[in-house]
Amino acid sequence: MLQQSLERWLGRMAKRTIRRERPTVIGITGSVGKSSTKEAIRAVLASVVPASALCVTRKNYNNELGVPLTLFGLSSPGRSPLAWARLLWTAWLHGMGLRRTGYRVLVLEMGADKPGDLAYLTSIAPPSVSVVTAVTPEDPSMAPVHAEQYPSVDAVAQEKSTLVRVLGEEGIAILNADDMRVFGMRHLTRAKTLTFGETDASHVRILSTSVRMADDAHGRVPTGVEALFEVRGMRMTVYLPGVFGRSAAYALAAALAVRVALGYAVDPREDIGALLTPMAGRVRILPGIKHTTLFDDSYNSSPVAVLSALRDLAALDLLPGQRRAACLGEMRELGPQTEMLHRRVGEEAAKRGIDLLVCCGTFAHAMADGARAAGMTEDRLRIIEDTPEAGLFLQEWIKPGDVILAKASQGTKSTKGVRMERVIKELMAEPLRAKELLCRQEARWNEV
Repeated sequence: MLQQSLERWLGRMAKRTIRRERPTVIGITGSVGKSSTKEAIRAVLASVVPASALCVTRKNYNNELGVPLTLFGLSSPGRSPLAWARLLWTAWLHGMGLRRTGYRVLVLEMGADKPGDLAYLTSIAPPSVSVVTAVTPEDPSMAPVHAEQYPSVDAVAQEKSTLVRVLGEEGIAILNADDMRVFGMRHLTRAKTLTFGETDASHVRILSTSVRMADDAHGRVPTGVEALFEVRGMRMTVYLPGVFGRSAAYALAAALAVRVALGYAVDPREDIGALLTPMAGRVRILPGIKHTTLFDDSYNSSPVAVLSALRDLAALDLLPGQRRAACLGEMRELGPQTEMLHRRVGEEAAKRGIDLLVCCGTFAHAMADGARAAGMTEDRLRIIEDTPEAGLFLQEWIKPGDVILAKASQGTKSTKGVRMERVIKELMAEPLRAKELLCRQEARWNEV
């Protein structure tokens, strides 16, 4: 109760600060893609907004405590009384107008664990530009993120639409035109709407995406995503090194729409990709041991995101003899459909022709059953209780040229089949760089 009261007080101080300084607030929400979009917006604004005037959500600070932490430039205080005292003092100074942030633009990722979360966050930081990434699964049988708290995809969409509904007439909604529930949100506001996606009428249109490959002695190696965009009738090609998958192109398309919304010109000669640093655990390409390639998508997981990652893995233009492996763990917070959704993931892996499926965690058998039902043979399946053991198994299985995807939800050390960064650490070519390259390498993650 005490912490909740302190968080509410911090929210009031943040609200007073924003109301006084009046920065442009860019709010980002969606079931998937929020963090990637946030980083893409940072990259596209880097050349037009001074770094000292641009504030972007730090780490995963996207909740009722995270928004004030981002605004005041501090880390989570955890259980430290001294850190809490510093945070409260800093918030009071800003709230009273005795200290200024100096920010002209706030780029805030806004998450929702339960209904009403976004109404609260937008009351602290009312957006003038609202970005909604995606809500609807491409496959209707796949449930949304956080289904435990929402009875349906429509309920999730209703929550996410809060960012659009709170916009004033001078605001701008930036919507994914390829997601019908998101695209439909344009009817919920009088604000101007800009769209992004592959749909012909999108204001920022994704014309094509592909994974750029490089040849070496062991086959073809993925190096990054190349995407062709059309922005206001002008075409531009952007290469995003070190990431895989179509989701990276969607994040950048949304970011380009933000730049247009703010009135800045888009220069096709600008090397935006060079400004975009791959995020730990999010569609990141890393070199693996034995001349392999790792697809590190270990930060978190949901049925929609797993489906996307499997599709990207299957679409790689590899040479004969190169193999694709997927090491998949538990997807959490899915409610009563949990087992069915794990079965569907296994089915998808089989249908996509994945050479090896390693299933981890409580619902590993459900994934394996789904894969078998879709035709995957036993020699291409492994059920392993926890992720560290999966990493050791894969060390022996892999050979030069293989590409390995690892993805699962977050969790504690005692939860089986989560924290797939542990698999990546076992397989990465430079394990001494784990703290720099992987997610959840802070000491506190060894304690939970």
